[in-house]
Amino acid sequence: MGVINSPTTSNIPSATEISDGENNVARENQRRYDRGIRVWGAHGQENLEKSRVCLLNAGATGSEALKNLVLGGISFFTIVDGNKVKPSDLGANYLVTENCLGHSRAECVAACLKELNENVHGSYIDEEPGTILANRPEFFAGFDIVIGTQLHESDAVAVDDICRAQGTRLLLSRSYGLVGYVRVGKY
Repeated sequence: MGVINSPTTSNIPSATEISDGENNVARENQRRYDRGIRVWGAHGQENLEKSRVCLLNAGATGSEALKNLVLGGISFFTIVDGNKVKPSDLGANYLVTENCLGHSRAECVAACLKELNENVHGSYIDEEPGTILANRPEFFAGFDIVIGTQLHESDAVAVDDICRAQGTRLLLSRSYGLVGYVRVGKY
């Protein structure tokens, strides 16, 4: 005897439908992230897809780094940047356009990044990173990695102390034209 469609059972998918749906998602992710899977394997891709990333300052260096992670399929990002888009940003950061001039840089970059991969969720905070570092250090506990770019030395030291205490990975970067540095901390 078969199952009778009733209001209580008609909306419940069968085990076959669930399995087919999961297989379709897996195939779509395999196709979408094929290059990444070839580089770091399926396990690495799974870890990337679970990652929550915080970017401090959405200048050219930080935006480029986050763009690559978004294209790779991270789960979620938050951009913290209290700056407005200036004309100098237009020549260095291709994620902002002339329409963004005078608007929140965090908002403009977040909107552009969300268009690149609909599977990635993103948000922004239009606030200077130093303010959050000083007043809400617990904010960073919800992230797998914090990327700080072009930070003032005092902010770099503060975020390092916070990430070290919370066990959060940290990547600090600063560029000076064609020269710069990257510091990685896994705590």
